[in-house]
Amino acid sequence: MSYLPINLDTFGFVIREKRNGLSVKYKCGRDFLYYALHYYFPKKFNQGCNNPVEIETKRLFGSPVPAYFSWTQIQFYKLPRFLKENSLTLKINKQMIESFSDFVRAILFSRISHDEAVDIIERGVSKGNVVGVDIALRFEGLEDHVLFVYGFDEKDFYVFDTHKVPLLKYEKITDDDRYVMRLSRDEVRKRWKIFSRVWEVNLI
Repeated sequence: MSYLPINLDTFGFVIREKRNGLSVKYKCGRDFLYYALHYYFPKKFNQGCNNPVEIETKRLFGSPVPAYFSWTQIQFYKLPRFLKENSLTLKINKQMIESFSDFVRAILFSRISHDEAVDIIERGVSKGNVVGVDIALRFEGLEDHVLFVYGFDEKDFYVFDTHKVPLLKYEKITDDDRYVMRLSRDEVRKRWKIFSRVWEVNLI
């Protein structure tokens, strides 16, 4: 059993914004990165300052796009430079991301096995580093969901989200508006498909 050194009572949890009563789709990458930034720089990125909606409004990662254009990744074209300016590195499936073209190639073409992914997640969390597990929802992972990994034990991963995704079998373990979720290892194994990924965000 291992967890990141996070105080759940003070961590900057946020809720996915809604339109017409429904959670806005395809913002999980943005939300994961917000949690990563808040973990490393809580005074600079939190609920009141540079939260996910402000990150998008300020275009810190790139240009906002409608949900049906999220596959273009234009919303992340500034991300590698932004992370470098904030003394952070990003790896996706063990590939270092130093440019937008690196990012796109990793999203489309990087491949690792489920066992490799679990090893990266467990080593990262045990060292106190940010890791995201990016697993398939539909279409062999072309529709996916990335989650901030808070901890793990023998049966489950414990992850942070900003809303509950209906297609994903995970359990909310908080009884308030914090989306701390229990995600079974079996569910990760089941949903580990060709486009699945592990994101690693580390301090330089």
